[in-house]
Parts: sequence; C-alpha cells; structure tokens
Amino acid sequence: MAQAHPPQPPYVLVVEDDPILMMALVDYVEQAGCEAVEATSVGEAIEILETRLDIRTVFTDLDMRGSTVGMQLALSIRDRWPPIELLMISSQPWDQSQIPARGVVLGKPFDRRKIIAAIQKFTI
Repeated sequence: MAQAHPPQPPYVLVVEDDPILMMALVDYVEQAGCEAVEATSVGEAIEILETRLDIRTVFTDLDMRGSTVGMQLALSIRDRWPPIELLMISSQPWDQSQIPARGVVLGKPFDRRKIIAAIQKFTI
C-alpha cells in the first residue's frame, strides 16, 4: 500500500529587491503556512511565473528601487496570469482605480497580522 504524501503547502512568489525586507516578507509567508519562492526583480519574477505552474499568489512591493515597477509587475500578472492573486505592499497611497482587479494593497509600516491573514485568505 502506497503511503499518502502530506499535501504540499501553497507557493507564494515574493518579489522584493531589498534583502532585509525580503527576509521579513518570506517570514510572513511561512507564518501563513505557505512556501516562499523568492524573486529580487521584476524580470526574475516573470521568468518564475513563465516556468512554474504552482504559483497562485504573488506578494510584491510596489516601491522597488523608488519606482513603480512593482505596479507594472502587478498589472502584467493580471493581464498574463489572471487567476493569480495579488498581495502588494506600499509606503505610498494608491488610488483604488489603479489597483488591479482582486489586488490587495497593504501599507507600510507592516501589520504582521494583516499580511498573514491576507496571504491565508488567498491560499487556503
């Protein structure tokens, strides 16, 4: 009789260019019961999404390198991979009309409980 394998935790792609913030975001993902897949740039994130079919949530910083590349990534994901859920963090206020459908933006400073709850909502 074959042994049943425990279910694989959901994978969350974490996109952050700051190593210290990346460690914090990965920690939140793991506290939510998920596995983090790390990308330090938009290009790397796109490559991962093009090759992995098991990513169902992307957790990205919208303020990477002082630009809006994080939002460009979010819009690209919504266009190319519509089923993927988007959890975004930003130190800047965003007009709700700028946020991709089903996207959630949480502000800085981080509220650990809100981030973990949002990840769990998307993955469980």
